Amino acid sequence: PALSVLGPADPAGVSPLAWLLTEYLELPRRSTGRGSPFGSRVRRLTQLLVHVDPGGPEAEEPRAAAPLSLRLTLGRWEGGQEQGGAGQDCEKSGGLWAISRCWRGLVQQQVQRFLDLAERYCRLYRRLRGATEELFGQRAAFVLALGQGFAGALLQLSFLTALHVSEQFARYLDVQIQELRGAAGSTGPLEQLQQFLEPFLVFSGLELAHTFEHFYRLYLGDRLLTQGPSWLEGGIVEQLGPCFPSRFPQEMLSNLAESQELQRQFCLFQLQEQDRRLHEQD
Repeated sequence: PALSVLGPADPAGVSPLAWLLTEYLELPRRSTGRGSPFGSRVRRLTQLLVHVDPGGPEAEEPRAAAPLSLRLTLGRWEGGQEQGGAGQDCEKSGGLWAISRCWRGLVQQQVQRFLDLAERYCRLYRRLRGATEELFGQRAAFVLALGQGFAGALLQLSFLTALHVSEQFARYLDVQIQELRGAAGSTGPLEQLQQFLEPFLVFSGLELAHTFEHFYRLYLGDRLLTQGPSWLEGGIVEQLGPCFPSRFPQEMLSNLAESQELQRQFCLFQLQEQDRRLHEQD
């Protein structure tokens, strides 16, 4: 009965059990954190749910738990299920399987959050940008110091790390730009444009800008081929201009605009030739 209440997800897709476990993971590691009454109650609840699970005999659990880490290492997950039988023992008891599946999803979210470097970078920049305004107001010297601090940290990256980071930044921008293009026609994209581009302006003048430009050009080409040109692309490239030392994205958009103009003139020429031939026949 407890699992029937805690297990189902709400309209947002979050179950009460998942919410409790998430709150437990977010508690800081100090006396007021996981040692708090809330943390203690969550631990007692999960241990109670696991131990009173009625789906299978308790003797099966040790046999399933012993090789579990090896199975998770060697097996592969497809569509939420693991090949190689790691989830078969849990499926014998519906309650235990539901809890383990919920925990697996939370672990996956935590790892994805850790691996999403670009989003964490932008979130940190916005937080420090806000702290700069709170502490020092709108003074340009401190805004400049903020950018120099970020640039100094990026300069410490090795070449291979900078290459990997540049690709993640370009991919993150690609996702954000596609979302803004989907919301075209509203005032939202115009207001959001400067906000999500500002953290990347610190790349200007860094060696990182060359690799960032390379990957940005690749994603820009994919967007132009699949979705066509957009005024948004020009605005973004204009604002990120200092981050493109070779000006490849600017040249791509310029060449595309020139080709569109030539195509328009050619279509007009064809119409004029057609009118001329029809006039001669008349």
